[in-house]
This record gives sequence, C-alpha cells and structure tokens, in this order.
Amino acid sequence: MPSNRERLHRLIEKLCIIEGDFVLSTGAKSRYYFDCKTVALDGEGLTLIASEFLKEIEKLPVKPTAIGGLTMGADFITAAVIVLSHQAGGKLLKGSIARKEPKKHGTRRKIENELPRGTKIVAIDDVITTGSSTLLACKEFEEAGYEIVGILAVVDREQGGRKTLEEKYQHVRTLFKTSDFPKLAALAKNSARAVA
Repeated sequence: MPSNRERLHRLIEKLCIIEGDFVLSTGAKSRYYFDCKTVALDGEGLTLIASEFLKEIEKLPVKPTAIGGLTMGADFITAAVIVLSHQAGGKLLKGSIARKEPKKHGTRRKIENELPRGTKIVAIDDVITTGSSTLLACKEFEEAGYEIVGILAVVDREQGGRKTLEEKYQHVRTLFKTSDFPKLAALAKNSARAVA
C-alpha cells in the first residue's frame, strides 16, 4: 500500500501539473505550471497535504503555536492543518493569513486572525519559485511580532526560492521538488535553456 506521501505525489502529478506556456507571478515564463489549488480543493489531496505538513511540523526543533501564509496559496492548507491538529488532540495550532494589501472595507486588516506578539508560526505556501510570496508573508508576520520558526511548502520549483528563504530563515522544507517529477525535470531543463 502506498504511503501518504506517495499518494500525494500521484495526485499532484494527476491533478496539478499543467503543460503549456505560462507566465508565473514572478514574470518568468515556464512550460509547466503547478496548480496546487486543484489538489488543495480535493478532499483527499488536502487531507494528505495537511497530514504531511503536521509530520514536518513535529520535526521542528521549536514547536509552533500557529501556521499560516499569504492568501490564497496558504488559505485551504492552513485551515486543514488546524483542523487535523484539533482532531489529533495534541498541541492545537491557530491559523493566521496575511494579505498583500489591507482589506479596503470592514476591518481593513492586513492579517486575518492576528495573534499575540511572540507567536511562533510556521509560514506556509503551496509552491515556492523565487520565494517572494513566502517572504512577503514572513515580513507581514514579523511586523505583527510573530517569530518564524519554520517554512513549509508543497512544491519547490527549484528556481532559487528555497535558497533565498534559507538565507534568512532556518528549517525550510518542501514535500516535493520539480525533480521529483521526471517528466517535469526534462521540461524544466528545456525551459531554463530557452530563457538563457
């Protein structure tokens, strides 16, 4: 019977890898796209991501009391992880979501469910490319007084983002990287040649 990580790998391969011509949020062009929201909006996929994230959180030397990231990449995953942590009956995690810009109405918040200063948080994202969206979430959390104790993502596109994050933060982990998907490893090399 395949492990949860293997099952998640298969789902990502089946549901969220799209080949074509794409412009990434960084402005870079790519021959493939990880649409992790398709897996995060699948009951089995979201449960597997949350379960694997909880396992990674357990390995951290400093235990967080919260998890969160930049909206939209972190929203569903954050919710699933806090639900699973509650169901497991162990140390409960709170969720916090950062926005690129404050809401223009209502509370005008930049962080949803702002937690007390000193909160130890794991910053999460669905995909790391350059690391810019994860860095933005970390910046917002730090400005609110949170301490970043780790960073988790579902996929590392292996385009320098993880290294960028590791220059500032410890304990940066991803469940998968592009090279874990053989078909994409060839596409990534061809994309890099085309860009160079």
